[in-house]
Amino acid sequence: MKTTILILAIVAFAAAVPKPGQLHYRNLFKHPVKEIQVKPSPRIIGGQEAEPHSIPYQVLLEVYSADGGWYCGGSLISENYILTAAHCNVDGTEAHITLGAHKQTEAEDTQVKVVSTELTVHEDYDDELIINDIGVIKLPEPVVLTDAIQVVALPTKADASNDYVGTTARISGWGLTDGLGDTLSEVLNYVDVDVITNEDCEEAFGDLPETNICTSGDQDTGSCNGDSGGPLVAEDKQIGVVSFGIMFCLPGYPSGFTRLTSFLDWIEANTDVQIQ
Repeated sequence: MKTTILILAIVAFAAAVPKPGQLHYRNLFKHPVKEIQVKPSPRIIGGQEAEPHSIPYQVLLEVYSADGGWYCGGSLISENYILTAAHCNVDGTEAHITLGAHKQTEAEDTQVKVVSTELTVHEDYDDELIINDIGVIKLPEPVVLTDAIQVVALPTKADASNDYVGTTARISGWGLTDGLGDTLSEVLNYVDVDVITNEDCEEAFGDLPETNICTSGDQDTGSCNGDSGGPLVAEDKQIGVVSFGIMFCLPGYPSGFTRLTSFLDWIEANTDVQIQ
């Protein structure tokens, strides 16, 4: 797992549903406003394996379109809905969802696998401006909550004015642990990062809307390909959705997220979640 985000080409496949090994990554990247500063190693250091099932709201997505498939992350926000990024859902016709996983390559007895065809993308999503990058997936039936499968809390309307700057937040996912690699992590990883001001984030990426939230890359940590759509959690609430970063997850650059306090009404309108 490291800094995100590059829209990689999705390879066409011959049969109905691609095998997992044929899936790629649908990621967004922003060009930095200054010349790219490459450190001696493009590998981002700092992520670590999560205690099994200690992040029980995390889900793995395999999303398919008519001619390809890609990995993304997501979070369980009710017994009926997954929250993810719009760029994970757009053009998708079917999502294969794994809940309750730690080792995503193994058939663990805690896992629940379902398929959904109800993928929603924010109506004003723009992949060039990278705005309104939020989507939801409705499960075919309510999932049974267990120790390994739990709902993540969302911000309340009283949190709307909280920018979370200076707060330590957690990114999690099975995304790449090397920006030059091509294989998902076998185990769920996480990294703790600091939320920074949008002004600091703009030093790397240029103008950003208030609907984004960023975390620091100063410790060479962040999200990467495959983490898109996954959760950013602080103070036991999900405050962001993995949205964008720099190509190849280069160290030292911020990670960009969709700021959930800007989309509480949208989440209420498109799911069964009631925001207090």
